[in-house]
Amino acid sequence: MNHLFKLDKLLLGILIIFALILRVGIALKFPNIFWADEIFQTLEPAHRLAFGNGIVTWEFRDGIRSWVLPGILAGIMRLTSWLGEGSTGYLIGINIFLSLLSLSNILVAYLWGKKIGGTITAFICAAICTIWFEIIYFSAKAFTEVVATHFLLPGIYLGVQNNLFKLRNRLFLSGCWLGISLALRIHFLPCIAFIVIYICRREWQHKWLPMIAGIIAPLLIFGTVDAFTWSYPFQSFWLNIWVNLVEGRSKLYGVSPWYEYFILLLKTWSWFSIPIVILAFLGSRRIPILAWSALIIILSHSFLAHKEYRFIYPALPMVMILAGIGTAELVLNLSHRWLSTRKIVIAILLCLFLWTSTSVALISRFNIYNPLNFSTFGTNLENTHLYATTDNLLALQSLSTENTVCGLGLWGVNWALSGGYTYFHQDVPIYQVEKAADFEELKAGFNYIIGNRSIPSQYQNYTLQKCWQETCIYKRPGSCSQIIDSDINSVLKKSGN
Repeated sequence: MNHLFKLDKLLLGILIIFALILRVGIALKFPNIFWADEIFQTLEPAHRLAFGNGIVTWEFRDGIRSWVLPGILAGIMRLTSWLGEGSTGYLIGINIFLSLLSLSNILVAYLWGKKIGGTITAFICAAICTIWFEIIYFSAKAFTEVVATHFLLPGIYLGVQNNLFKLRNRLFLSGCWLGISLALRIHFLPCIAFIVIYICRREWQHKWLPMIAGIIAPLLIFGTVDAFTWSYPFQSFWLNIWVNLVEGRSKLYGVSPWYEYFILLLKTWSWFSIPIVILAFLGSRRIPILAWSALIIILSHSFLAHKEYRFIYPALPMVMILAGIGTAELVLNLSHRWLSTRKIVIAILLCLFLWTSTSVALISRFNIYNPLNFSTFGTNLENTHLYATTDNLLALQSLSTENTVCGLGLWGVNWALSGGYTYFHQDVPIYQVEKAADFEELKAGFNYIIGNRSIPSQYQNYTLQKCWQETCIYKRPGSCSQIIDSDINSVLKKSGN
């Protein structure tokens, strides 16, 4: 027993360390933007809290977002800014912090696998969650739905596992994790309601009360923060629902058919969708609550007109855990026929090799905006989400250490894809320069330009400094003049964006 316990700790420790290195390494190697919200709904307001400047979008003018997550991220930024110059230090700190939170998925996968099939099942489940490309890619993203997932899965696990500690304490803690997840992403309400009903059922005296109390506790904290930061308690909950569902503001950002998420999964997983679904179905017989939760996440978001792939992120690690259970079941069935430990080890390594190869193949073609096709490998890694807006981010990050900047113009680079002050970090105005007439009107306000097209010929005083592919930095000599009501925040306020 001591030997097995040490083996479990060793395997889990190896996976955790490897997963952390992989997540932080990928995030730092491939800075990118999947959707602008990962900057402007979390990191940008956090930068404004920590350092005093940031781009303010309509959500934080109208008060439909909570300050809890940006407040936590602001603290991380302040604590880790010493890790590097300019924006580099706190960007490293944020990536490490979010990656550490994401390790809860691997821990849950290991513990659940251990409960069901022992060490082999635990190792296979956790290893698949460690190397799967979508989980790696999104782990360091500051999306509320991603961070919420890091609490949702532990909440489910605690709710259904007996003999961990006293029933009421366990269910209260489970409720707390579920409550944090719900507070971060109110759209998870159908899934969390199902989870509570599934766990508690008719035992309301012993189960319902502690679990509901646990859910309410973090909700009260979020509601209190809203009372101090906005006009009313819980404002970011009810006003978000009103503005997006009743007034239909979210439809301005795109409307998709009800089956869009299934198309996106096919685009992402290609023909590998078939074995993944089969393996997940095998695993669902052992963990039905995860299968139903994943399905509810996808279906409940399918009824909303505006759809984004990140909205169903919680379903992805759930499916991978189920597929891990299914994979381990096949390996264990084969191992019963083999008396040789060597053959069993070879079978485990072979299945992990196949999963790793699949993950590498699919990330090489990972772009949900490409047409649906069933290729195995991508031919251009720079056409994937790994490189989305990378050039813009690197350009702004390089200027974060430049002490001669007195104003920045964005020429052909949309502010939403720029990285904002999160990457720029300079306490100077940013101007959106869309056409030559804007150039003439705003040129006195900035001495640096980040652009992905050539500077108009009449402005030869700007000299090229450095390029990242087609995104370049230009500089002119001299100082800047303040241009009233033309900086990016003034423009966004006027347009209502």
